[in-house]
Amino acid sequence: MADDLLSNGPERPRRPLARRAAVAAAVLLVIGAGGVRLLAADDTKTPRRPVESAPAGTSPTSGIVVPAGPDARLEPGEIPGIALGNASNGSTLERRDRAGAANPWSVVVRRKDGSLASHGAVITYPVPKASPQRRVRIGGVQGRAGDGQIIWKIAGSYARIRGDLPERDLVRLAAATTVVDSRPSVRALAGFPWTVDGHYRPRVIREARYGSKELAEVAALGRGLTLVGVAPLGGVEDRLYEANARPAGTVRGKPAVVTSALGGNGILAWEATPGMVAFVGYSGASMNDDAVAALRRVAERTRLLDEQQWRSTGPHTTDGVNDFG
Repeated sequence: MADDLLSNGPERPRRPLARRAAVAAAVLLVIGAGGVRLLAADDTKTPRRPVESAPAGTSPTSGIVVPAGPDARLEPGEIPGIALGNASNGSTLERRDRAGAANPWSVVVRRKDGSLASHGAVITYPVPKASPQRRVRIGGVQGRAGDGQIIWKIAGSYARIRGDLPERDLVRLAAATTVVDSRPSVRALAGFPWTVDGHYRPRVIREARYGSKELAEVAALGRGLTLVGVAPLGGVEDRLYEANARPAGTVRGKPAVVTSALGGNGILAWEATPGMVAFVGYSGASMNDDAVAALRRVAERTRLLDEQQWRSTGPHTTDGVNDFG
């Protein structure tokens, strides 16, 4: 996740109502001055800026309180909210990407033994033309391969497949890809029974933010911010492949991966429900084994919320580009 995941939106949990109006006015001034920058677009990366941490010694006031308990029962296709059970300080944020047709489409493919960012690949269409790399044949066309990805011409533009599979499997999946109504589709192949498709950039990302001090994780994570979030797969899994995210044990029995290459000081991610990735990120101390263990502890406290429960937290909403570059 990009640095902005820890520096945009409300940095601290919500203040009492009397102070919120002043904060809202400041936000309006920022928007009027040219918009709130979220995340860099897929083909136009913006320079990173330092992650903003909560000042040492601060103690955010209570914003949301979500009782501990099981995940909410979700309707098919429902995008969940997320928060930490029994955490009394916090604020919630909803990031919306309204790019519509300008948002590429993706298909996540996994091998029988695959899980999030492991033993699979993500096919994205359209993408920019490949820079000169090693040549490879995709059916009757020439593609460019390298760094765990292949880019080839298809349907008047270019598609990309990226993953941790052997190149021969990437080539097979690429050759099995067609484009219908500007969306890629992958023909079923033996050994790859699992696919999910959707927009590359999540149209909605939902987050809850907390002070690491209030979560009793200062020793491992520092005195910055810790956030938990949830979003559809697609671009998120693609970025995890790009960052070479490494295995990091399990969260509630689901394989997790971790990386320090996507902004902040680190991010731990797992597939909370089919097609939905949950993550814990932080800014503060450098990532090490203690930090990864702390992220897993925080992850185990997460709770998925249904639409009504999520709305009851009063999430702040921002519009922008939900890319993870």
